[in-house]
Amino acid sequence: MKMTIELKIFLFYLFLIVVAETVTSFINASIGLLVHSMLLVSLLTLSALWYENKNISNLFLCLSIAPLIRIFSLALPLQFLPAYTWYLVAGIPMAIAAVTVIKIQGLSLSKVGITFKKPAVQLAVMLTGVPFGMIEYSILKPASIVVGLSAVSVFLVAIGLVVATGFVEELVFRGLFLTDAVKVFGDKIGLITITAVFAALHIGWLSILDVIFVFVIGLFFGFLTLKTGSIAGVSVSHGLNNVMLFIVMPSINLISLLTPR
Repeated sequence: MKMTIELKIFLFYLFLIVVAETVTSFINASIGLLVHSMLLVSLLTLSALWYENKNISNLFLCLSIAPLIRIFSLALPLQFLPAYTWYLVAGIPMAIAAVTVIKIQGLSLSKVGITFKKPAVQLAVMLTGVPFGMIEYSILKPASIVVGLSAVSVFLVAIGLVVATGFVEELVFRGLFLTDAVKVFGDKIGLITITAVFAALHIGWLSILDVIFVFVIGLFFGFLTLKTGSIAGVSVSHGLNNVMLFIVMPSINLISLLTPR
């Protein structure tokens, strides 16, 4: 494929997002916040200047959600809220941004994958979240996020993970972002570039192996979305992955450590 000017610019911004995430994670979060803020303004400006080509303008408008995600995650005062509300609260700004971009672009719900086409396939895909979560737990080994919480609070955290990190993130990346990228770059390049952005936003976990794992899973989710036209299965799979990663597997590990041998 010919390296078009829009692809070159997109790859340049992808590089800048990687730099911003690296600065945030390894150097200074405040500086990273500043870099992401500059990227946000730059991308919104670029989208406006490229108004003559609607597809390209929409693509860079959508890309602006990537730095916006990190800005919200760094700026929201979650420490003042109950732990079981964190994921739902963090997902609200991202959902608002996604809905706003969808409205601006005039996209229907079906165009961003909010359908239930090929239900047998969707149900099978949903179940993949369990093994994916187990694999990612073996990579990251995160501590449980529900220690000391009541059963009701644990349930609310799980719902927050499914809704905020499952549905909302898949709506943004596989529903909206992938739709825009495919219009400009085609299926293959569109899938790879969007998945690369998705993986780059996981640099904060400080694991190259996890970034690679997330990239592979992102390709899988994107491929299925393109084939089925629905984000239903991948949304639930993504949510279950994180429930396994942050709640189920750490709890099982904790119980095994506390059980007398």
